[in-house]
Amino acid sequence: MTRFVGPGVVCGIGFALALQAEERFTGFDRMMDFVTYRMESPAGSAIVYEGNAPQEADVLIKTGREFPSMVALHLDAGGYDKSLADRILIKDEIPRACAAAKSG
Repeated sequence: MTRFVGPGVVCGIGFALALQAEERFTGFDRMMDFVTYRMESPAGSAIVYEGNAPQEADVLIKTGREFPSMVALHLDAGGYDKSLADRILIKDEIPRACAAAKSG
């Protein structure tokens, strides 16, 4: 499990996300074919999934990668809305620092 507290940029395998102040982002890698993250703020929470076979979700974002090919957003009815997808960075939008952190 990894935990980040905003503000700042967090890196997934195939995406990055700009956290705002007071947002918490916790990653759960169960060493399977997907990773899930819980995003929390004073306003509510959301689940972010990255992998190739998401369950039905409020928002699906194609990453353009072989793996993970999708980022799925499961939104809390009282918290985040679909505009959270605008903060998900994929492909060339991902900061170089994310790639550098993964390579070593």
